[in-house]
Amino acid sequence: MLMAMNPILQDAREKRYGVAAPGVNDMQTVSAVFQAARDLRAPIILDCVEMNDIEAVADIAKFFAARYPEVPAALNLDHGRSFDVCARAIRAGFTSVMIDCSKLPFEENAQITAEVVKMAHAAGVSVEAELGRVGSAQNYAEDRTAPLTDPSEAVEFAKRTSVDCLAVAVGTAHGLYEGETPELDFDRLAELREVVPIPLVLHGGSSTGDDKLALAVKTGISKINLFSDLSSAGTNAIRSLLASGKTTALGFLPLGMVYGAGIEAYKQVVMDYIEVFGSRGVLDASKKTFIS
Repeated sequence: MLMAMNPILQDAREKRYGVAAPGVNDMQTVSAVFQAARDLRAPIILDCVEMNDIEAVADIAKFFAARYPEVPAALNLDHGRSFDVCARAIRAGFTSVMIDCSKLPFEENAQITAEVVKMAHAAGVSVEAELGRVGSAQNYAEDRTAPLTDPSEAVEFAKRTSVDCLAVAVGTAHGLYEGETPELDFDRLAELREVVPIPLVLHGGSSTGDDKLALAVKTGISKINLFSDLSSAGTNAIRSLLASGKTTALGFLPLGMVYGAGIEAYKQVVMDYIEVFGSRGVLDASKKTFIS
C-alpha cells in the first residue's frame, strides 16, 4: 500500500534499520521494487526525480501498490527544486516530496522548505529536505570538500521547518565513484543522530561500499537513496545478453526479453541492499506498525 513516508522512517529510526529508496522511472522498475520488497518482507520507498513523467509514475505506483497491498511503500519526489513541482507531485498522488534547496543560503532553504511542509502536511504528505551539499562522485576529488551538514544548523532547520526527514551531507556523492570510495564522517553522523529528532537520509548510496553503508545505518541513517548501482547493473546485464549472441525462433531477441534481463539485474541489486540495510523481514516483526 502507498502511505506517507514518515511512519516508515520513524519505525526505521526507532529500530535502527535502513529503508532502501531505489530510483524508479517506469512500469518495470516500479514493479521490480515492489517484488523485491514483497520477496524480502521489507518496507520500501520509491524515489522519482522530477525530470521523469511523474504523473505516469504515480499512476503506475498506485497500480502496483494495489497488486502488492502487503508492502508498505512511499512514493517520494526526489530532488524537487521548487514549491510548484512539489505541488504537482502531490496532486499526482505522491505520498512524499523532497524539496531540495540545499544550494541556497540557510535562511532561504528553511523558508521555502517550511512553505512546502505546510502545503504537504495539509494533504497528509511527508516532506524531505537537504542541508549541506552532496556533490558528484565523478568530481569527488573536489566535491568531497563541499560543506558537510552542521549539527547545530540541522537542529535549528528541523525546528523551524517541521520537516519529516533530513538528507545530510556526511561524505557521500551522487553517481559512481571512479577509483575510490567515499570517506564518511561517522562522528558527524553520530552527532546528527543524537541531536536531530527526525530520521536522517543518505543520498549517493551507490558504490559507497556495503560495510560503510551498514555502518551508516547503525550510526543513524534511516533512508538510503540508490540509483546508479541499479542502473549500471541493468545496463551491464543487457550488454551481456546482447553480446552472448542468443536469439529466438524469430531470429531476434524481443525487446521485452532484453529489457527484462536488465530489470532482473536491477531487482537483484535492490534485494542485496535491503539485506545490507537490515530491513529484510521487518514486515513480519512490525506488521502492526504498518498494516491496519
